[in-house]
Amino acid sequence: MDKFDFKNKNVLITAGSKGIGFELALQFSKYGGNVAITSRNISNLKNASKKINLATNKNILFIKHDLKNINNIKKIFVKFKKHFKSGVDILINNSGGPPPKKVLETTRKNWNEAININLASSIFSSIEAVKDMKRKKWGRIINLTSSTAKEPAQNMCLSNVTRSGLASFGKTLSVEVARNGITVNTILTGGVLTERIKNLIKLRIGNSNLKLKKELKRISNNIPVGRIADPEEFVQLVLFLASEKSSYVTGTSIPIDGGSSKSLF
Repeated sequence: MDKFDFKNKNVLITAGSKGIGFELALQFSKYGGNVAITSRNISNLKNASKKINLATNKNILFIKHDLKNINNIKKIFVKFKKHFKSGVDILINNSGGPPPKKVLETTRKNWNEAININLASSIFSSIEAVKDMKRKKWGRIINLTSSTAKEPAQNMCLSNVTRSGLASFGKTLSVEVARNGITVNTILTGGVLTERIKNLIKLRIGNSNLKLKKELKRISNNIPVGRIADPEEFVQLVLFLASEKSSYVTGTSIPIDGGSSKSLF
């Protein structure tokens, strides 16, 4: 496959200081994109920016933002446009997952936070991004959700509900903007070896590195390909969907899970 080319493309990645978001920021920068990331932690933002600069000799824009604060979303796009002198071409809606919960364990606060972080923030970010994409007659919106959107997991009700809601939103929006050269796709994330997956495992088994190693091996053995994806391997399809070559792919929800999902479609 030819290398990707994102020269002159302006990329916004939410929750981009760690894990999959960080890997995408790194790869987009390597392939010439003008990249901005958000995070609620300024230290993580500075650290991510430094790493990307060392790896690519490019500076990225970082914006402190808590995804719970959906009323501040417009300000992100104002800062973005002021810095890059143009609007967002590629929007990656990424977010950290909500805590594991059974339905009857949840509170109103749990639901409000999960809905804002994992659903509403992506909805309103997409609305802002589309305004400039329509003027340019080109754009890419990619929602990073979870395999729980398609196959709900036990004790993950907050993720199950909000992730499936975002997939539905993505499909709905894709139809509305397709004639404007804008594609909207959703990634159903399976296991990726990030800090989040390690922390979720530790919540179940305790804070033991030995137990963590054994549990990661057990999980890997249950994945058809026999391993958990590393972030660089995972993001290749996302990069394709963000590229010029994916112009006929829109409205999809695609699992990247090493074959773990059970459904046919």
